[in-house]
Amino acid sequence: MGFSDLPAGYWAGEAIRNVAGKNIVSGYQDGTFRPGQKVTYGQFAVLLARAFYPKEVRAYEDQGYGGAAPWYWSSVAALRDHDVLKGTVMGRDTGWPELKCGGDYVTRFDMAQLAYNIMRDYEQTGSAVEREVVHFRIRDWADISVEYQDAVTACYVLQVLRGHIDGDFDGAALMNRAQSCVVIDRLGKALGVNIGTGEYTSAGPAGATLLSGLPVTEENVKDLLQRVVTEWQGNVLASTYTEGNSSAEVQAVIWSYDDANGKKLSMTSGSGGYAAMLSDRVFGRHGFPARKLDDITKMRAGDLVITLDNGKIVRVSTYSGTKGEMMTLEGRMERGYGMYYLKEGGGGGSMVITPDDEFPGRTYEVWTRYPE
Repeated sequence: MGFSDLPAGYWAGEAIRNVAGKNIVSGYQDGTFRPGQKVTYGQFAVLLARAFYPKEVRAYEDQGYGGAAPWYWSSVAALRDHDVLKGTVMGRDTGWPELKCGGDYVTRFDMAQLAYNIMRDYEQTGSAVEREVVHFRIRDWADISVEYQDAVTACYVLQVLRGHIDGDFDGAALMNRAQSCVVIDRLGKALGVNIGTGEYTSAGPAGATLLSGLPVTEENVKDLLQRVVTEWQGNVLASTYTEGNSSAEVQAVIWSYDDANGKKLSMTSGSGGYAAMLSDRVFGRHGFPARKLDDITKMRAGDLVITLDNGKIVRVSTYSGTKGEMMTLEGRMERGYGMYYLKEGGGGGSMVITPDDEFPGRTYEVWTRYPE
């Protein structure tokens, strides 16, 4: 995979080598990769299917089409089975199995939609709070039609896309081979999926690492929290957690990690807004199921603190690791704990819940994602 036209330090080099190493993409006989070459819909369909649905592709190939069919038909069939083509040119093409658009080049709009459809199939589209602020980061947001906005937003939230240096998304631009590899590589990492097998990574809580690759220790969590908060310093406005949800409703979301297929769902699908987003950016969106602490004096940096008023949620915060004294076993506040939150007018900050917050009916719950 030492492609002759990929210089040392090439921006997409690592992603290209990773995707090629999984036999998802290949170079040319002359030893080049040709990273700037445009990608057709047929080619991109094959890359996506090889990365995320290889078993289905092989099953279709073993079955055979039973007649004349284009070289990409088994990949497109696998993608269709998972609704990945929905909302794209391929999804609207009625020329199956010979797609009329098969030789056309993929736009960034359709690339985002295809990636988003795979996210939905794997049941991970990121934090609702993060989705609310994405449009602040995209300079040409007004040029993105409504039909593509959800897809583009999810791609930014899961960091599959980061836009151009000038801040534009540039959706009408055409994809090239380097970009397609980067998107597939990032999408696999964001979903916790081994590209080339379509299966979740095997790393579980025991011995697993944080997103930084460091061991799961309180000091490492605290360091990551501080770095994530720094990243979010900016002139954005994010809504706080919706008041009035009961503790049981939040618990239902947090405990819904494993579905019937064993997929890991994100805590940020409704369980704490910015605080849960911080937790996901440290622990990841899979592999660390949440559990409620019976002894909240054992709270550690990165834990989620749910403030309840007569059983109704009024705040969800992330514990920063800075405490005055301690909480009581019943969840009452004695001195104060530092919490991360998003300031009303701007970036991330920290506050301290103190005895002044106490009044009849107010209690606290703590949820942790540290391995037992």
